[in-house]
Amino acid sequence: MKLAKQLRLSSALWASPVALGVTLYYFYVIFDSDFAYSRGAIEYAPEVVSFALNPAAALAYAAAASLAAWESGRLRDSGVWAIAPYRSRYRIAAQALLPVMLLTWLMLLIPAIGGLLRENVTPTLPSFPLLATCMAVSAAHCVIGFAVGRVVPKLIAAPILAMGIFYIVAASASSGEAFWPRHLLGQYHGVLAFGTTLPFKALAPHILFAGGLAAGAAILWVRPRNHRNRLVVPAAALAVAVAGTTTAYAQVSSWGPATPLSVGHAELTCAGKAPRLCVPRAGRADPAEARADVTAVTEQLKQAGVKVDLPEAIQDNVINGNRSRASTKTTWWLPLTTSQRNNTTRYEALRLAVHFPCAHAKDEVFSRSAMLWAAEVTGQSEMYMKRQRAEADQFTNGDELLRAVQKRVTKVRARPHRKQAAWYRQELKRACSLPSTGGEA
Repeated sequence: MKLAKQLRLSSALWASPVALGVTLYYFYVIFDSDFAYSRGAIEYAPEVVSFALNPAAALAYAAAASLAAWESGRLRDSGVWAIAPYRSRYRIAAQALLPVMLLTWLMLLIPAIGGLLRENVTPTLPSFPLLATCMAVSAAHCVIGFAVGRVVPKLIAAPILAMGIFYIVAASASSGEAFWPRHLLGQYHGVLAFGTTLPFKALAPHILFAGGLAAGAAILWVRPRNHRNRLVVPAAALAVAVAGTTTAYAQVSSWGPATPLSVGHAELTCAGKAPRLCVPRAGRADPAEARADVTAVTEQLKQAGVKVDLPEAIQDNVINGNRSRASTKTTWWLPLTTSQRNNTTRYEALRLAVHFPCAHAKDEVFSRSAMLWAAEVTGQSEMYMKRQRAEADQFTNGDELLRAVQKRVTKVRARPHRKQAAWYRQELKRACSLPSTGGEA
């Protein structure tokens, strides 16, 4: 049967206005209103695609299963299985499912392509794996729905599959303490921030779970050649379905709420040596300018008598997505692209240059006094105090604390440079001691 005739006879044709209409509605309502709040500092095609596919994936899967069940029921009611025993059941199913699969793939492609066009972002290779996974899971739902339609009346199977699958997939993100459903049901509940991609181990469970069920259902269509093999077919179908689903579950059962990500995928442009500073090329930041700002801060601290050990490399933490990465003695992680746009690179460098001898400062007075002194030495006191006033609401005596800190630093700044440096080193140690009562400098 020719494709044009298949499309005319398929339920996918008359269902397409509703299916595509709902898809476009969700896209315009959710994408237009919410993407601006999650958009990263640098344009990134996987970020756009991952946002656009949620909740398009749940809609596509629901349409795939329900329409496939309808097509299967229509073939059963028309007696196709009985009057055409010489034809391959798989060929019959493929012809019936092709229009449904094309429709559901269109439901996935429209929001993905629409998001890229709306943001004027060029698609890249890392933006395809998630889309391809959703398309594969959609095809699996076609097979599953077709299998259900063979045994359940289409008027019952189609609406139940449509509502049930949409709810189960869409609600998998809020599955309580059980996190495995969100990693298995074909929908990525998140946004791929700049520099991140979904590795194969994060995508494979979705395909294994739905594919295992689909493969098991498809095996049931095999015609046993004799009576002895009648039990072999359902046993093989059950074995394949159980193997696929249990393997997928075993892979994700120990995962938490977050899907494993691969980070650091960005083309970099670098400047200088020791430290070598690198920024993403796509962010259009100037690595030489950023390096000059960082080294200027450290030089000013050295001139004031503070020893600062520069790392071997300075990296832009935007390539790690939304996940923070701790700096080390050999590598500093700074928001270089964002800070250069906001003219705050020197302030960000100051925060790493001030090194306390403990992981977390315990005393608010001493720690803030040391930071304010270093900020004044490097010309960043205005920026530092602006940030501190914004954080003052966290403390019941926030304003009083800031006044005490300013008073202590003003008094110290009147001393000779050598004594100021000694006081600063002492403040760093005292900041790691038990909380003070705001004593004298």
